[in-house]
Amino acid sequence: MSDSITVAPYGKWDSPITAEHLSSGSVHLEGIQANPSTGQLFVLESRPSEGGRYAIVELADTTTRDVLPAEYNAEGTIHEYGGGSFAMHPNGRLLFTSHPDNGIFLLDPASGDVETIVAPNVSVRFGNFHVHPTTAEWILAIQESHSKNSDGGAVVKNAIVAIRVNTAEVSVIAEGADFYQHPQFSPDGKRVCWTEWNHPDMPWSGTRLYVAQWETGKLSGQILVSGEAGVESICQPRWGLDGTLFFVSDKTGYWQLYRFDGETPKLIHLNGLESAEFGSREPALGNCTYVQLDNKTIVASVNQNATSNLVLIDLETSSWKDLSLPIVDIQKNAMASISPTAFAVIGSTRTVPQALYRVDLSDGVSIKLLKPTTELDIPDTLISEARHITFPRLYGKKDDSKSANAYAWLVEPKNAAFKAPEGTKPPLLVWMHGGPTYHVPPGLALTTQYWTSRGYAYVLVNHVGSTGYGRAYRELLDGEWGAAEIADAASCVKYLASEGVIDSSRVGIVGESAGGYSVMQALYTYPDIWAAGISIYGISSLSEFAETTHKFESHYIDSLVLGKGGKTKEEIETIYKSRSAVYHAEKIKGPLLLQQGDVDTIVPAWQATHMVEKMRELGKTVEIEIYPGEGHGFHMEKTIKASTESQTRFWIDNLL
Repeated sequence: MSDSITVAPYGKWDSPITAEHLSSGSVHLEGIQANPSTGQLFVLESRPSEGGRYAIVELADTTTRDVLPAEYNAEGTIHEYGGGSFAMHPNGRLLFTSHPDNGIFLLDPASGDVETIVAPNVSVRFGNFHVHPTTAEWILAIQESHSKNSDGGAVVKNAIVAIRVNTAEVSVIAEGADFYQHPQFSPDGKRVCWTEWNHPDMPWSGTRLYVAQWETGKLSGQILVSGEAGVESICQPRWGLDGTLFFVSDKTGYWQLYRFDGETPKLIHLNGLESAEFGSREPALGNCTYVQLDNKTIVASVNQNATSNLVLIDLETSSWKDLSLPIVDIQKNAMASISPTAFAVIGSTRTVPQALYRVDLSDGVSIKLLKPTTELDIPDTLISEARHITFPRLYGKKDDSKSANAYAWLVEPKNAAFKAPEGTKPPLLVWMHGGPTYHVPPGLALTTQYWTSRGYAYVLVNHVGSTGYGRAYRELLDGEWGAAEIADAASCVKYLASEGVIDSSRVGIVGESAGGYSVMQALYTYPDIWAAGISIYGISSLSEFAETTHKFESHYIDSLVLGKGGKTKEEIETIYKSRSAVYHAEKIKGPLLLQQGDVDTIVPAWQATHMVEKMRELGKTVEIEIYPGEGHGFHMEKTIKASTESQTRFWIDNLL
């Protein structure tokens, strides 16, 4: 006899996925390293149950062992987004930096002993480490130093440094550009590569790739391999086993794979993958989504329609093979070579949340789960898979012929224990991603399933400006942030309503960071579409954001909001005010919940408190929750649990 099915309104279904599963019951994998001699794997794990601490975990088959002493937190903070915080040393030990004290340390994973290489200094941050292949006393790293000028203003300088382990001497070997990434020694130790860029570019809008000769503690003979400000984005340069330099460039309009043998960079043309992307945005350091297995073979994640896929590339024939693996979301430092026939990869599938896998190619293609990120076993009867939708851009500018469509992932309500009353349709939650230069993949996320298993429809919008669809699609947001992406969100709601998928009278919009900004913009621009909104560390005032945000993004809104062409100070201020919700709060109809960390260095808490003051002055319905000790992103168990429970209550009050 089958279990009985309970009839209950959408949004009021009981779900076995709880706020505890999203907080104490889950971890996040932030990066991976492999010992090239032994195949030993180490993964960086962010733990809400330990206040968001980054632990280093050794994997042996399916068993795990913490190797980083509890007093260390292997989190990087360069660019405020971090990344590149640990690396493999040729002697089998691990280099890492520790937050918040910084410094550089060497960890012996066998004993847990930690040696200090560079003493901690809260004003000097390090990341993106790379050790000389034959003279291990030398380490390359990105350094970010923080100081104050005579007026008390922040001064942040980025550079590439060479660190001599024996003496702890730190020498600047490349400086003058605003930002640097990916410093790496060639396999013979005679050359160094890196990328750099300057304001107002971001790494996804214009970077340059350089190579120079290494001369024991300094560089000489620097040459430009490829790149141009505002025109070409280069990411993930990586030396091949034979000294060939591989890199990813979007000069064709898509992030494609190139190689440089010392003369002219050449596109690795792969038939059928011309519109696929081998790279992505790089706000964090140390990304790795392709690795070389042997002299003729690269395994790479390629992205099409915001979906990752693993392929095997034959460098001799410029041909490729689809590995036909289920992983659809591979991001940041997610891959490591284990042997010529095996590699490790971090990713999620359509039915399994983020996890670490081993893939073997010695006898066909086999995949093995090494480490999940949650112990929750979600039954198939509860899992709702994301479906890619294309919808017409019905709102916003009507004269844009470059892209008549936008994209999203629709995840419909699903819970086999419940069904809704006949003739009813589900409420909709619209997710606006951060970035805004970013994309949402279709991999299963517990957070999404938390809502769909309760009877909500959930749509994750990849509006114009999103990655995963080529450079032209990304650039459609230039000069239009705060307008074009919310027009796409409104268009998505209209499309879903016309398809009979949702109850258009019960639509909420939610997002974090840039997505939180879009939430507030949407609430006053299209007030009749939204029943309510939740902004999570979002921007309410662009002018104040431009004046106070961190160095990395201090010119980001130049292109996003102002577009091209010189503008007077008065014109700039007018545009900023025209796209800042705090100046248009009187138009908002739906209730607003703001959630914010009190030590956020990217979007300070007063962005939220100013919005609350304005809405209360106007008699609008607004709530605010400020979480102590949280920055730009919630990492603590108690915060994640409390914010989830608060959102649940807010949607029940305003959508059901």
